[in-house]
Order: sequence, then C-alpha cells, then structure tokens
Amino acid sequence: MNPILKRTVPKFALFLGGILLFAFFSNDFGLIDIQKAAIILAAGIDKTPSGYELTAQISVPKGGETAGGTASVELSGRGETVADCLMMMYADSGWVPKFDFCSLVLLGEETAREGAMPALNYFLHNEYMSDDCAVAVCEGSAADVLKQTSSIDDTSSLAIGKLFSGAAEKSGATVKNTLRKFAVDTLGVSKSSFMPYIRTLALEQDNPSEGGKEAPGGGAGESSADKSEKSSQQESVLFRAEETALFAEGKMTGLLSAEETFAYNLLMGGVSAGSLTVRGENGLPVSLSIKRDRGKVTLSNDALPQAQLEIGLKVLVNDRTAEDFMAGTETNVATPVDERCAEELIASHAASLWETCRKSGCDLFLLSRDLWRSDPKRHAGLKDSIPSAVEAKIVVRVRGAK
Repeated sequence: MNPILKRTVPKFALFLGGILLFAFFSNDFGLIDIQKAAIILAAGIDKTPSGYELTAQISVPKGGETAGGTASVELSGRGETVADCLMMMYADSGWVPKFDFCSLVLLGEETAREGAMPALNYFLHNEYMSDDCAVAVCEGSAADVLKQTSSIDDTSSLAIGKLFSGAAEKSGATVKNTLRKFAVDTLGVSKSSFMPYIRTLALEQDNPSEGGKEAPGGGAGESSADKSEKSSQQESVLFRAEETALFAEGKMTGLLSAEETFAYNLLMGGVSAGSLTVRGENGLPVSLSIKRDRGKVTLSNDALPQAQLEIGLKVLVNDRTAEDFMAGTETNVATPVDERCAEELIASHAASLWETCRKSGCDLFLLSRDLWRSDPKRHAGLKDSIPSAVEAKIVVRVRGAK
C-alpha cells in the first residue's frame, strides 16, 4: 500500500467516526420526550362565542394496582383558533401537544353545524397529524363526551374507536370517515361528505346510593384511572354510532337514521357480515344473514336525470321461530316470501335515505363529481340541482344463497 494512504486512511476513519458520534449524540432523530410532550389520543372541538374550545385526551401512565389498559387525562384550552387553544394548553400544563398518535377528532354538534372546515384547518396543516385520523360528530359537547367514563374502556376515545372496527364496517351498522377523505370530498366538486354521529347512552349505576352522577364535563385534570377507581360512584356510558351526519359545503345539514345508514352501506357494497330481520310467512320474524352485497349508485343520461340506486344481496336464514324447529322444517335457505319482504324493507330504507339527502343538500354519493368527470358541459347545467331536484329509481334484488 502507498505509505501516504497507509497513514491517511486511519486518520480519515477516525474523523468520520467522530462526525457520526457527534451526529448521534446531538440529534433526537424525531423521538418524543415523554417528560415534555403530551401524547394526544383524541381531540374534541367545541364552538364558543369567542372562538373554540379544544379538549385533548392525553395518554398518561396508569397507576394503582390494576395492570393493563390505557389511562388518560383531559386538558382544555380556549382561543380564537384551534392553534390558540393549543398554546393555552401548553401555557397551563407545560406539555408540548403532540398529534403523532391522535386517532380521533371529535366535533361537537354546534361546531359541525356552523362549519367543520375552520375547526379542522389546523389538523389539515399539521405535518405530524395522520391523514387517516378518524373524524366524527357527537351529540352535544365534544368535551363532555371525551370526559365520560365508558363501560367498555377506561379511555373514552378508545371506546369510540372500537365502533369503527373492520367488523363493524362489514356489518353495515356504522360508517367511518377520515380527516383526509372528509376534506377532499368537501373541497371537491360535490362539496359534500359525512361523519359518524356519536350518541351517549347511560347505564344504570351499580350502587346508586353510594354516589351521585358526575357533573357534566367533570374535572379537566381528572384521569381515567381515577374515574375507573370511582366507577361505583358514577354513571358508566355506552357510545353508539349507528347514525350518520351529512355535510354540505362543510356544514352539518342532516342526519341519517340507523336504517338509512345501513341502506347507505348496502349501496356502497361493503356489507359482508350484516343481518336484517323481516316479517316472513304468517308475519313471523326471520333474520337474514348477508353473504354477498353488490351496490351501485349512478346518474342516468336523461334530460331530467334520475339517480339509479341498485342493491343486490345473497342471504341465508340465520334465525327463525321456535315452531319451525318443533315441526322439523328448519332450513337456512330463504323462501320467496323472505326475499320479497327483504326487498320491500330495504327499498323503503333506501328511499328514505335519498329523501334525507335531498332535503339536506348533501351529495352523499358524489354524483356531481362523477358527472363533472364524465361530461363537464352537462355538469355545468345540472350542478345546482344535484341532489335536491333529482328523483331516485330504486332496484333491490334479494336471493337466497344455496
């Protein structure tokens, strides 16, 4: 080896090693300092006369004898904008709010009706916020909902998150929307979108004589671990998300019922594990399990366009009356009467769904966007009439699976 290279290579290696060591010990590589940061699991936004109130549900270590689970504490701040709310929270607690793990943004109903996009603007611009974060509307105040004690999970946002599981979506009982999809649809041609609507159902207290119901909102600094320890003294709740909030131009303008939400999921073709109960022969209840769902919504090419709502299902009977068992005639194959009753029931739900969309002005199926993509000139003449002036033709086919 060249004598000069023989002397230079070790020196260069030492120099390079020094640079790497300096870089390693002087950079946090994006790691979160849990002593200084508030790991936010969910954010609730409520409208106030002077701006907004932001309630952040923050993950904290779970103390006490109980092992496992997730504990949380709720912090709140007020300001003219959501960013101002966060600065107030930082000033009050000394924790830097971090949205890396935020899985839910919950809007109070008043906030949603006045306009969702101004409330969501901060999260859309936050580079650490996941675009796949779930969004939802709740009955009443978002702060009150996040401070509730759930009977399913110590942390209310995690209990709500369970409502949007893959199994729940396949059942057709609920819908899920994300921050990104809501913004894209709202700012797009149709200017319409949706969110699941959360209701709170109270459960009976185990020991009502030992304590009263917690005041609405509770203490802003009370952790879910403390709530769990006092569960016998306060009311536990369940969260339900069977209804769907409709948005037009960013504002909540309507609400789908549980039956209409189910019809929407059938039309979107995503139901593969749902069930419905109809009145079969002799008016007796029959529960049908959905094995295959084919749904489609299109706009006709007529001078006065119609919305074509089509649903095709394959079903099996999964529950009949006891008399069938006693007679030895029980079968899992749907009869023609079962099929006809199911078609009539689903068609009525779909008709009600379309009427709700018309009244709310929500282009839930993004028909205006699809027309704009296929025929911009025709769209220019019809855009103001979709969906409010569009009638619907509904076709439902239910057949028993063999």
